[in-house]
Parts: sequence; structure tokens; C-alpha cells
Amino acid sequence: MFDRRTVTFAAAALLVVASLSPVVGLSAAARDPGAAQEQLVTEPFAERNLRKVVPAADEFSDPTGPYRTVRAYEVVDGERRLVGYAFLTSNVVDTVGFSDRPVEFLVGIDTEGTITGVQLVEQHEPFFQRRATRTRLRELGDQLVGLSVTRDVVFEDPDADEYEVDAITRATVTSEVTVETIMRSSRLVARHQEVVSDASVANETDGNRTGTRVERAAGANRGEVRRLAVSESLERWNVSASALGVSTDAGPVGLYVTPLDSERTGDRLLGDQRHDRLRDRWPGTTFVWIGLDGIPDGWNADTLAVRQHARQFDATPIRPSVQGVDWSAVVVVRADRFDPTRPFAVVVTSDGRTVSRTYIPPGTGTVAALVARTTPDWLHEVRSAWERAWPESLLLVVGLSLVAGLFALRRRLLATEGVDVSYDAIRHIVLAVSLLFIGWYRPAQPTSQQLAAFVREMITWLTGGGFDWVLFFSMPLILLVLGFFALTVVVWGRGTFCGWVCPFGALSELLYRLTPWEHELPRRHHERLEKLRYPLFVLIVVGVLVSTNVGATLAKVEPFKAAFYYSLVSNPFYVGWSLLLVVAGAVVFRPYCRYLCPLGAGLSFGNVLQQREIQRYDLCGDCVKCQTDCEFQAIRDDGSIARQQCFQCSVCVENYYDPDSCPVLLQYDPEDGDWSAAWEDPALIERIRPADRTREQRRILAVDSDVNDGASGSDSNGSGESTDRIERDDISTEWDDDSSTPTWPTDTRHERGDGDA
Repeated sequence: MFDRRTVTFAAAALLVVASLSPVVGLSAAARDPGAAQEQLVTEPFAERNLRKVVPAADEFSDPTGPYRTVRAYEVVDGERRLVGYAFLTSNVVDTVGFSDRPVEFLVGIDTEGTITGVQLVEQHEPFFQRRATRTRLRELGDQLVGLSVTRDVVFEDPDADEYEVDAITRATVTSEVTVETIMRSSRLVARHQEVVSDASVANETDGNRTGTRVERAAGANRGEVRRLAVSESLERWNVSASALGVSTDAGPVGLYVTPLDSERTGDRLLGDQRHDRLRDRWPGTTFVWIGLDGIPDGWNADTLAVRQHARQFDATPIRPSVQGVDWSAVVVVRADRFDPTRPFAVVVTSDGRTVSRTYIPPGTGTVAALVARTTPDWLHEVRSAWERAWPESLLLVVGLSLVAGLFALRRRLLATEGVDVSYDAIRHIVLAVSLLFIGWYRPAQPTSQQLAAFVREMITWLTGGGFDWVLFFSMPLILLVLGFFALTVVVWGRGTFCGWVCPFGALSELLYRLTPWEHELPRRHHERLEKLRYPLFVLIVVGVLVSTNVGATLAKVEPFKAAFYYSLVSNPFYVGWSLLLVVAGAVVFRPYCRYLCPLGAGLSFGNVLQQREIQRYDLCGDCVKCQTDCEFQAIRDDGSIARQQCFQCSVCVENYYDPDSCPVLLQYDPEDGDWSAAWEDPALIERIRPADRTREQRRILAVDSDVNDGASGSDSNGSGESTDRIERDDISTEWDDDSSTPTWPTDTRHERGDGDA
């Protein structure tokens, strides 16, 4: 019905039209006020907004205190009665989301510590740029309304003491950040306002003696603390005074920490009567005592926290006086949530500065103590994400290991006589599994935005800043996929990911196999279009360096969200762009991957590290079989492999070891008919291009040259190059009269199946 030129032109036009779609979509988004990532509540402390989070209130105070808290009052018979508090989460906690910026809410709690309202104020998450997707973020916050701040919140597998909420599908990081932001800030405000007394949140102050210094005569000894340090579990560190926001010339501050898990320790520090009162008042709890020596009068900590594994216990502590230190506090934590026999960290924040020290209980093994002291804090933050994803992570590691094993054994399997294996068929099976597993079941499609974020973090780290490990380690499956690429790129190049694992590449290629059209752009157009993806990647990297939002906007060229995170996509222009790319892939072989993919462009820079080249014979420039079979068009006219375009499809590798299709092997007669050792024969090694020979093959040639030095039977020259031992005119192929291209008796590519890519 249509000739090849017409269909090819139509496919090219489709790509052009598709490439314009994001531009149209971005301009429409700019006109759509709902697409702007600006403040959603412009005046959060306006009365109309405060009423939404504390509906029972009639009047509101001005924001006051360290958390800028608004008091909410109900007016009854002309008298005001306190009914709750309202605050901005950004004034309380600094938890950041996927965009490396906070998700900010206006939250209200009542005088019993129950959340009464949540309003989304500002967010910059890349998946929530439209009204429809922001609605899901609001709905997640609404699930917390009516919940006590003392409750623990989980997304799955709740126990009797935990409250389960529905996470936003395929946006785990943002879901966790949203819940942590609202719950942690609510707890801190409730503690500061002394409206909760549940021991799980460490309760109100005891005696309200904040900031009191122990009065004692000059020269009084520090007996109790010093004796305890010798005989019990108390641990001491010297801390710089400036690290605690203290201006003093008295030298370092002594920081003491011990759990009051034994009666003897608690009685000695607090006195037996006070220790008994604490245990009677909060049964089923554990106490951690913190003391500071060398702190001036009037100093006080802004926040105290005890962190163990993935749990952090923020506290407004009880403030007992203890002889021997200038400042002391007792933090109350629930016994079923905290194990005092295991290492934990104490975090003290004052004047915007934070000091963290890891406490190692007596009796802890040397290895366990070393692990506890060297484990970074961010590792605890991502632990819950790995615990939830460990079954899928294990399966993914097994699958990726099998792929790496296939590459490691590729030469041996294909060169072994009697072993009939089709790497092209295996690759298509791997692609199908990848599409189903890390495409649709547990989406783990890496993006150029993540690659650009890695570049940004590396620049920050190299210039003396920190590296945000949480940003990458909070996505276990994506991290494993990128880790697989990092480990294999140095050996086989980026094709191990792009050609075998990439879910969208799998979708595009498998769809191409299922459709009746198999058309390709002319090579001259291919070579021009192939360069488009590199400036796209550079633009996205620059965009991310400027702003996460700019990078997210530029990354809309990628169709991954629509393909695998469709529940978060509502922009019709972006959906249309993604569909056009998919349709184009049904006509032209993987057009997005070869011409537009900025992720592939970024990963291809890793090919400079590739150590193991695909071997080529010296006749590969004259024979065009592999060049014809390579649907990625990664083989140049001289027969060499273009590293940046190679997807490691393995078709040329199969031809290389196939004695029935390779013209060099057709003329080679292996000794005793054993093909397994053929590529260790100097006669055949000389036919391999010198740059592609393995170290072992070069050694064999060197030994053979020494043995046959001066013999006329060797055609090798002094530089290791070789002349044609197999005459090219003797290659048993049929040649067209009007062309230099050989015509093969049978099309072996179609004999192997649906086209070997």
C-alpha cells in the first residue's frame, strides 16, 4: 500500500511533530496558573486559612515562640478559651523532599494533641506540578486529621499500635516526607506547648526548671558523675563550646550520656525517690540522661533527640538537677520502641547548631561498636525504605547478576562448539522481564534528572559541601539499577543497561517486534539525529544546577512518567508527547533511545571507561553482514564499533563466532575440527584487528613469533600487524555485478527469529 520511502518519511515526520509537543505543553503550562510551583497559600497566617486548620476557633493570636506558633481561641460568653495551635511546618522541622526543598504545610492541633487540620502551603516536588497531582498530596495530609500526635504512622504492615495511611502510588519518597514533616512538627509543637503527656513523645517538663544551674560552692567536687563514670555505663565526650552556640573561654564542654536502665544508675544520678517517681509516672518507658559540664548560666538546648536505627525520638526533656554538671536532662522514650542495650545517638541542637554523638553500651562487641560509630546518620533515614523493598531488591539483584553473568560468559558460550545459544533471544526475554518487573510492577526507571542530580551533588561535594546520600539511597530499586550500570560500564559499556535492562527501551523494542512495520531512517539521517540527545542532557544538567524545578521542566522530554508513573501524570501535552514516542517506536527501531534520550546520552559518557572491546576481524570493513544486521546502526563503514551508539545487542558477537556466516571463519579450517580452541590459534588471531586482541591472544602471537622467527610461513610484520593470510578474493560469497556488497545465500538474521538487534 505504501512504499518504503513514504513510510520512512512519515515516521520521520512523526518524530518531528512529537519533538514539538513538549514545547507546546510547556507554553500551555506557563499559561496555566495551576501548573506554577509557587506558594499555594500566599498568606498562611491569614484568619481565613487559620480557620481551615483549627475550625473550632474564633480568634487567633500573632505567631510567637521559637516555632512561630499561633494560639487559637474559642469565644464563649465573651470569654476566650484556648482550643488549639496553628503553625507552619517549615518553622519547626527542615525535612526536605525529592526536590531537595521542604514540603510546607499549615497544621492545626487542639489542646489534646490531636491534628485538626492540614493545608498544603508550598511544594516543589517534580511529580506534583499539576492541580490533579497536588490533590493527592493534600489527600495524604487529610488522612492525618483526627490523629493524635502520639501515634506512629506506617504505610503498610501496621501492628496494633500503629496507624496506617495510604501512600501516594509510586511516590514513596514524597509520601514519607509529607507524613514525617506533619507528624514530627506536630509532636514538637505539642511538646513545647505541653499539651501531651504520652511517654512515647517524651512528655512535658518536670517542675518547669528550664535553664536552672546547679548552685554549689566554689571548688565543690563532681563526685557522683565522676564515680559513675568509673563504675557504671556513663560515657563522656569533649565538645567544642562553639558547636553548642556558647561563647566561652573556659575550654571544651563535657557531654555525658547514659541510659537509666538499671536501678543503681538512676538512683545514683537522680536520687532514689526521684527515680522512683519517674518510673511510677511513666511505666513501660526507658530514660536517657544527658548532662553538660562547662555550660554558662542561662544556656538551654533548643531540641534534644535520641536516634536509634530508623527511629528518632524528639523530646522536650525532664530537667532534674544533678550534682556534678551544669545542665542535665532526662529524655523519656517508650521501652517497646527503644533498646538501651544497643547503640544509639544523642542529638543536641542549640542556636541552630547540632552536636551528635553515638553511645556504645558496655559489653558491645568490637565490630558492633565500630559499625555503630562509623554508620552515618543518613543511613538510618533510608533504612525503612530498604526494609519495605527488600524482597524486590533481592529479586532485582539476582536478575542483574544473571545479566552480568551472561556478559561474562558470552565469549566462552558462543565460541564453544555444540553450545547452541542465541543471545538475541535471551536479550528479548530479559527485556520483557525488565518491562514487567521494574517498569510496571515496581517502577524503577532511572531518569536524566537523577543523573543530573548526581552531577550536582558531586560538584557540591568537590567544592567543600556535603553529599545528599538520602536523595539516592531512599530509592532502593533505582539505586540498584544505577549501581549495576556503574559496575558493568567499565567492562562492557553502557549497553548493559540501555540494551538489556532499560524498561522504556524494552517497551519500545518489544512493541517494534510485535508490529508489521520494520523501517529504518537512512544512515545519513541517523548520524545527524544521533547527536541530538547530548545537548538535551547538558541542558538538563545545567537546569538542575540552576534549580530543581528548571531541571524537572526540561526533563519533560523523557516519557518515563507517562509510561510507568502514569498515576502522577495529568498534563495532556506531556501524555501526547509520550504516546507519540511510543507510536514512533512501533515504526522505527527504538527512535527515542537512539536520537532523543538524555539519560542514554549521559550514560554513554561512561563508555570512555569501557575496557573490553567487541572484537572485529580485519575483513569487517569489506563484509557488511554485521553492519546490516545491527539495527542500532552502531557499526561504521570500516567495520569498527561506535562505542557511543552500541547497545551491546550481541548480534555482531554471534556473527563473529559463527563459522556458517562469518567469511573469515568460512575459510578457516580448525585443527581436528575443534572450534573451541580456534581463537587461540595464531593463524586466526592474526585475522583479529590488533586493537581488539585480548592480552592472552597477544601473548600467543608473541610466543608463536619467537618460535617461527625468520620462518617464511609467518606473514606477521615487526609491529604485530599482519597481512591477509586468507585472500579476500577467496571468500565464498556471491557478489552483485553492480555492487560491492556481498549477497548472502540465506538471511541468517531472519532464521534466528524476529530480527537480531
